[in-house]
Amino acid sequence: MEPRLILQAVNFIRGKSDPTLVVESSSHAEPLANALYESKMLFDMLHGDYSLDDITEQISKKNEAAKEYQQVTGIQWPF
Repeated sequence: MEPRLILQAVNFIRGKSDPTLVVESSSHAEPLANALYESKMLFDMLHGDYSLDDITEQISKKNEAAKEYQQVTGIQWPF
């Protein structure tokens, strides 16, 4: 993932912008959206009032989305 795209993803995860990422292939769009969404949910949960069980469950969801992203794109999810 290009540094520019990583910065855009970080800004989205932190709630500072809407995602404006461009994907190379339509098959990459859904895995990217899922990985971004689950990463943002984890970030929000870490800054909220959630139990350790809830956070652990979200980590698993984020990791599954990251694995799917890597399988489809060949690029390791940076978060």
